Amino acid sequence: MGAPHGFHDLVLPEDQASLADLEFVATQIVDGFMAGGHRSKMKGGCTDFAEHRAYSPGDEVRLLDWRVYAKSDRYYIKQFDEETNLNAILVLDTSGSMGFRLDNPSKFAYGRAACAVLARLLLGQRDPVGLAISHLAEPTYIPPRSTATHFHLFLNHLSKATASGPTNLVPTLDEMVRRVRHRGVFLLFTDAFVDVPALEQKLRVIRGRGHQVVLFHIMAPEELDFAFSASSRFQCLEVNDYHLDLDPVVVRDQYLSGLQTYLDQLKAACIGCGCDYLPLTTHEPLGETLANYLRKRSRQSNFVRTR
Repeated sequence: MGAPHGFHDLVLPEDQASLADLEFVATQIVDGFMAGGHRSKMKGGCTDFAEHRAYSPGDEVRLLDWRVYAKSDRYYIKQFDEETNLNAILVLDTSGSMGFRLDNPSKFAYGRAACAVLARLLLGQRDPVGLAISHLAEPTYIPPRSTATHFHLFLNHLSKATASGPTNLVPTLDEMVRRVRHRGVFLLFTDAFVDVPALEQKLRVIRGRGHQVVLFHIMAPEELDFAFSASSRFQCLEVNDYHLDLDPVVVRDQYLSGLQTYLDQLKAACIGCGCDYLPLTTHEPLGETLANYLRKRSRQSNFVRTR
Protein backbone atom coordinates (compact mmCIF):
# COMPACT_ATOMS: atom_id res chain seq x y z
CA MET A 1 0.00 0.00 0.00
CA GLY A 2 1.49 3.32 -1.07
CA ALA A 3 1.85 6.05 1.52
CA PRO A 4 -0.73 8.81 0.93
CA HIS A 5 -0.04 12.50 1.27
CA GLY A 6 0.50 13.41 4.92
CA PHE A 7 1.66 10.01 6.10
CA HIS A 8 5.33 10.96 6.21
CA ASP A 9 4.43 14.14 8.07
CA LEU A 10 3.52 11.83 10.95
CA VAL A 11 5.86 8.86 10.52
CA LEU A 12 9.64 8.77 10.05
CA PRO A 13 10.79 6.74 7.02
CA GLU A 14 13.06 4.60 9.18
CA ASP A 15 10.15 3.69 11.47
CA GLN A 16 8.08 2.62 8.48
CA ALA A 17 11.02 0.61 7.08
CA SER A 18 11.39 -1.29 10.37
CA LEU A 19 7.93 -2.78 9.89
CA ALA A 20 8.49 -3.92 6.30
CA ASP A 21 7.51 -7.57 5.73
CA LEU A 22 5.85 -7.81 9.16
CA GLU A 23 2.17 -8.33 9.92
CA PHE A 24 -0.25 -7.80 12.76
CA VAL A 25 -1.85 -11.17 13.52
CA ALA A 26 -4.82 -12.09 15.65
CA THR A 27 -3.95 -14.25 18.64
CA GLN A 28 -7.51 -15.49 19.08
CA ILE A 29 -10.57 -16.20 16.93
CA VAL A 30 -12.12 -13.07 15.37
CA ASP A 31 -15.24 -12.11 13.42
CA GLY A 32 -15.15 -10.76 9.89
CA PHE A 33 -16.83 -10.43 6.52
CA MET A 34 -14.01 -10.98 4.02
CA ALA A 35 -11.38 -13.62 3.43
CA GLY A 36 -8.22 -12.62 5.22
CA GLY A 37 -5.36 -13.86 7.36
CA HIS A 38 -6.95 -14.38 10.79
CA ARG A 39 -8.80 -17.33 12.29
CA SER A 40 -12.59 -16.98 12.33
CA LYS A 41 -15.15 -18.56 14.65
CA MET A 42 -16.99 -19.78 11.53
CA LYS A 43 -16.30 -23.11 9.86
CA GLY A 44 -15.48 -22.74 6.19
CA GLY A 45 -14.01 -24.66 3.32
CA CYS A 46 -10.44 -23.40 3.26
CA THR A 47 -7.22 -22.92 5.23
CA ASP A 48 -6.42 -24.93 8.38
CA PHE A 49 -8.02 -28.34 8.97
CA ALA A 50 -10.11 -28.38 12.15
CA GLU A 51 -12.10 -31.62 12.47
CA HIS A 52 -14.33 -34.24 10.81
CA ARG A 53 -18.09 -34.51 11.01
CA ALA A 54 -20.53 -37.02 9.61
CA TYR A 55 -21.75 -36.41 6.05
CA SER A 56 -25.29 -35.07 5.67
CA PRO A 57 -27.33 -34.84 2.43
CA GLY A 58 -26.59 -31.50 0.79
CA ASP A 59 -22.96 -31.31 1.90
CA GLU A 60 -20.40 -30.61 -0.82
CA VAL A 61 -18.94 -33.85 -2.15
CA ARG A 62 -15.54 -32.20 -2.66
CA LEU A 63 -15.17 -31.96 1.14
CA LEU A 64 -15.51 -35.71 1.66
CA ASP A 65 -12.43 -37.32 3.20
CA TRP A 66 -11.91 -40.37 0.99
CA ARG A 67 -9.06 -41.68 3.11
CA VAL A 68 -11.34 -41.92 6.14
CA TYR A 69 -14.01 -43.55 3.95
CA ALA A 70 -11.50 -46.18 2.77
CA LYS A 71 -10.71 -47.06 6.38
CA SER A 72 -14.18 -46.88 7.92
CA ASP A 73 -16.60 -47.27 5.00
CA ARG A 74 -18.34 -44.15 6.31
CA TYR A 75 -18.63 -40.67 4.82
CA TYR A 76 -17.07 -37.81 6.75
CA ILE A 77 -16.72 -34.15 5.85
CA LYS A 78 -13.48 -32.25 6.45
CA GLN A 79 -14.04 -28.98 8.31
CA PHE A 80 -11.59 -26.11 8.36
CA ASP A 81 -10.95 -23.00 10.42
CA GLU A 82 -11.82 -20.24 8.01
CA GLU A 83 -9.51 -17.28 7.92
CA THR A 84 -11.02 -13.83 7.95
CA ASN A 85 -10.26 -10.15 8.37
CA LEU A 86 -9.46 -8.44 11.67
CA ASN A 87 -11.48 -5.36 12.62
CA ALA A 88 -9.13 -2.98 14.43
CA ILE A 89 -10.15 0.08 16.45
CA LEU A 90 -7.24 2.43 17.17
CA VAL A 91 -7.89 4.68 20.16
CA LEU A 92 -5.70 7.78 20.56
CA ASP A 93 -5.58 9.62 23.90
CA THR A 94 -5.56 13.40 23.35
CA SER A 95 -5.38 14.52 26.98
CA GLY A 96 -3.12 17.45 27.79
CA SER A 97 -0.54 15.25 29.50
CA MET A 98 0.09 13.55 26.17
CA GLY A 99 1.50 16.85 24.91
CA PHE A 100 4.48 16.70 27.29
CA ARG A 101 7.91 16.93 25.68
CA LEU A 102 11.41 18.20 26.46
CA ASP A 103 14.25 16.73 24.37
CA ASN A 104 12.19 14.18 22.43
CA PRO A 105 8.92 14.10 20.47
CA SER A 106 5.84 14.64 22.59
CA LYS A 107 4.01 11.58 23.82
CA PHE A 108 1.14 12.63 21.58
CA ALA A 109 3.31 12.86 18.45
CA TYR A 110 4.87 9.50 19.28
CA GLY A 111 1.48 7.87 19.82
CA ARG A 112 0.04 9.44 16.69
CA ALA A 113 2.93 8.08 14.63
CA ALA A 114 2.42 4.61 16.12
CA CYS A 115 -1.27 4.88 15.30
CA ALA A 116 -0.56 5.87 11.68
CA VAL A 117 2.09 3.24 10.99
CA LEU A 118 0.04 0.38 12.44
CA ALA A 119 -3.06 1.54 10.58
CA ARG A 120 -1.14 1.42 7.31
CA LEU A 121 0.20 -2.03 8.13
CA LEU A 122 -3.30 -3.35 8.94
CA LEU A 123 -4.82 -1.81 5.83
CA GLY A 124 -2.02 -3.36 3.79
CA GLN A 125 -3.32 -6.70 5.10
CA ARG A 126 -6.81 -5.66 3.93
CA ASP A 127 -7.98 -5.49 7.54
CA PRO A 128 -10.61 -2.80 8.28
CA VAL A 129 -9.31 -0.05 10.55
CA GLY A 130 -11.32 2.39 12.65
CA LEU A 131 -10.20 5.40 14.65
CA ALA A 132 -11.39 6.84 17.96
CA ILE A 133 -9.88 10.15 19.07
CA SER A 134 -10.56 10.79 22.73
CA HIS A 135 -12.06 14.23 23.37
CA LEU A 136 -13.56 15.59 26.57
CA ALA A 137 -16.88 16.53 24.97
CA GLU A 138 -17.39 13.66 22.52
CA PRO A 139 -14.89 11.29 20.89
CA THR A 140 -14.29 11.42 17.16
CA TYR A 141 -15.11 8.02 15.71
CA ILE A 142 -14.44 6.67 12.23
CA PRO A 143 -15.91 3.16 11.73
CA PRO A 144 -13.60 0.43 10.37
CA ARG A 145 -13.07 0.37 6.61
CA SER A 146 -10.32 -1.14 4.46
CA THR A 147 -10.17 1.10 1.37
CA ALA A 148 -7.39 3.44 0.25
CA THR A 149 -9.72 6.44 0.43
CA HIS A 150 -10.54 5.48 4.01
CA PHE A 151 -6.86 5.83 4.93
CA HIS A 152 -6.89 9.42 3.63
CA LEU A 153 -9.83 10.15 5.95
CA PHE A 154 -8.06 8.36 8.79
CA LEU A 155 -4.88 10.44 8.33
CA ASN A 156 -6.85 13.65 7.94
CA HIS A 157 -8.49 13.24 11.35
CA LEU A 158 -5.24 12.05 12.88
CA SER A 159 -3.33 15.06 11.56
CA LYS A 160 -5.88 17.54 12.93
CA ALA A 161 -5.94 16.03 16.42
CA THR A 162 -4.25 17.94 19.25
CA ALA A 163 -3.46 17.17 22.88
CA SER A 164 -5.29 19.34 25.41
CA GLY A 165 -7.59 19.21 28.41
CA PRO A 166 -8.38 16.45 30.91
CA THR A 167 -8.35 12.81 29.94
CA ASN A 168 -11.47 11.20 28.54
CA LEU A 169 -10.03 7.74 27.85
CA VAL A 170 -12.39 5.60 29.94
CA PRO A 171 -15.62 7.26 28.66
CA THR A 172 -14.25 6.93 25.10
CA LEU A 173 -13.73 3.20 25.59
CA ASP A 174 -17.24 2.93 27.00
CA GLU A 175 -18.59 4.61 23.84
CA MET A 176 -16.57 2.31 21.57
CA VAL A 177 -17.88 -0.79 23.34
CA ARG A 178 -21.41 0.30 22.46
CA ARG A 179 -20.54 1.04 18.83
CA VAL A 180 -18.28 -1.87 17.88
CA ARG A 181 -20.35 -5.01 17.38
CA HIS A 182 -17.96 -7.48 15.74
CA ARG A 183 -15.08 -9.02 17.63
CA GLY A 184 -11.69 -7.60 16.76
CA VAL A 185 -8.82 -5.77 18.43
CA PHE A 186 -8.60 -2.48 20.32
CA LEU A 187 -5.24 -0.72 20.11
CA LEU A 188 -4.91 1.97 22.79
CA PHE A 189 -2.25 4.69 22.55
CA THR A 190 -2.10 6.52 25.86
CA ASP A 191 -0.01 7.59 28.84
CA ALA A 192 -2.84 6.10 30.94
CA PHE A 193 -2.89 8.84 33.57
CA VAL A 194 -6.31 7.67 34.68
CA ASP A 195 -7.85 5.88 37.63
CA VAL A 196 -6.39 2.40 37.12
CA PRO A 197 -9.31 0.46 38.70
CA ALA A 198 -11.76 2.32 36.43
CA LEU A 199 -9.63 1.53 33.38
CA GLU A 200 -9.30 -2.11 34.46
CA GLN A 201 -13.07 -2.42 34.77
CA LYS A 202 -13.54 -1.08 31.24
CA LEU A 203 -10.85 -3.38 29.85
CA ARG A 204 -12.65 -6.33 31.39
CA VAL A 205 -15.87 -5.28 29.65
CA ILE A 206 -14.05 -5.04 26.30
CA ARG A 207 -12.41 -8.42 26.80
CA GLY A 208 -15.74 -9.87 27.88
CA ARG A 209 -17.16 -8.88 24.48
CA GLY A 210 -14.49 -11.06 22.85
CA HIS A 211 -12.15 -8.27 21.71
CA GLN A 212 -8.39 -8.41 21.96
CA VAL A 213 -6.74 -5.36 23.56
CA VAL A 214 -3.23 -3.93 23.29
CA LEU A 215 -2.33 -1.00 25.53
CA PHE A 216 0.62 0.95 24.14
CA HIS A 217 1.73 2.83 27.25
CA ILE A 218 3.62 5.95 26.17
CA MET A 219 5.89 7.75 28.60
CA ALA A 220 8.64 10.37 28.32
CA PRO A 221 12.08 9.46 29.74
CA GLU A 222 11.96 12.55 31.98
CA GLU A 223 8.81 11.15 33.61
CA LEU A 224 10.51 7.84 34.26
CA ASP A 225 13.83 9.03 35.71
CA PHE A 226 12.83 12.47 37.09
CA ALA A 227 16.43 13.59 36.69
CA PHE A 228 15.71 17.28 37.33
CA SER A 229 18.16 19.00 39.64
CA ALA A 230 17.13 22.62 40.08
CA SER A 231 14.07 23.91 41.88
CA SER A 232 11.38 24.24 39.25
CA ARG A 233 7.75 25.08 38.59
CA PHE A 234 5.82 22.10 37.27
CA GLN A 235 2.79 23.22 35.28
CA CYS A 236 -0.22 20.93 34.93
CA LEU A 237 -1.02 20.28 31.26
CA GLU A 238 -4.63 19.33 31.90
CA VAL A 239 -5.83 21.93 34.42
CA ASN A 240 -5.32 25.62 33.62
CA ASP A 241 -3.32 27.73 36.09
CA TYR A 242 -2.47 24.75 38.29
CA HIS A 243 1.20 24.30 39.15
CA LEU A 244 3.58 23.10 41.84
CA ASP A 245 6.88 24.70 42.89
CA LEU A 246 9.21 21.86 43.88
CA ASP A 247 12.78 20.96 44.63
CA PRO A 248 13.16 17.77 42.53
CA VAL A 249 16.02 16.46 44.65
CA VAL A 250 13.85 16.51 47.76
CA VAL A 251 10.83 14.74 46.22
CA ARG A 252 12.60 12.40 43.74
CA ASP A 253 12.55 9.24 45.87
CA GLN A 254 8.91 9.72 46.79
CA TYR A 255 8.00 10.46 43.17
CA LEU A 256 9.82 7.41 41.79
CA SER A 257 8.26 5.16 44.43
CA GLY A 258 4.78 6.39 43.57
CA LEU A 259 5.48 6.06 39.85
CA GLN A 260 6.64 2.47 40.22
CA THR A 261 3.52 1.60 42.20
CA TYR A 262 1.38 3.08 39.43
CA LEU A 263 3.30 1.25 36.67
CA ASP A 264 3.01 -2.05 38.52
CA GLN A 265 -0.73 -1.55 39.01
CA LEU A 266 -1.29 -0.66 35.37
CA LYS A 267 0.68 -3.62 34.04
CA ALA A 268 -1.02 -6.00 36.48
CA ALA A 269 -4.44 -4.66 35.45
CA CYS A 270 -3.70 -5.30 31.78
CA ILE A 271 -2.28 -8.77 32.30
CA GLY A 272 -5.11 -9.66 34.68
CA CYS A 273 -7.63 -8.79 31.96
CA GLY A 274 -5.79 -10.76 29.30
CA CYS A 275 -4.61 -7.61 27.53
CA ASP A 276 -1.19 -7.01 25.98
CA TYR A 277 0.81 -4.29 27.73
CA LEU A 278 3.59 -2.65 25.72
CA PRO A 279 5.59 0.20 27.31
CA LEU A 280 6.84 2.81 24.83
CA THR A 281 9.32 5.57 25.69
CA THR A 282 9.59 8.59 23.42
CA HIS A 283 13.40 8.50 23.16
CA GLU A 284 13.40 4.94 21.75
CA PRO A 285 13.09 4.23 17.99
CA LEU A 286 9.39 3.65 17.42
CA GLY A 287 9.79 1.30 14.46
CA GLU A 288 12.17 -1.07 16.23
CA THR A 289 9.98 -1.30 19.32
CA LEU A 290 6.85 -2.03 17.30
CA ALA A 291 8.68 -4.53 15.09
CA ASN A 292 9.86 -6.48 18.14
CA TYR A 293 6.31 -6.58 19.46
CA LEU A 294 4.87 -7.77 16.13
CA ARG A 295 7.42 -10.59 15.94
CA LYS A 296 6.55 -11.66 19.49
CA ARG A 297 2.84 -11.53 18.69
CA SER A 298 3.37 -13.65 15.57
CA ARG A 299 5.21 -16.30 17.61
CA GLN A 300 2.35 -16.37 20.12
CA SER A 301 -0.17 -16.80 17.31
CA ASN A 302 1.77 -19.70 15.85
CA PHE A 303 1.89 -21.35 19.27
CA VAL A 304 -1.88 -21.01 19.67
CA ARG A 305 -2.45 -22.52 16.20
CA THR A 306 -0.21 -25.55 16.64
CA ARG A 307 -0.45 -26.53 20.30
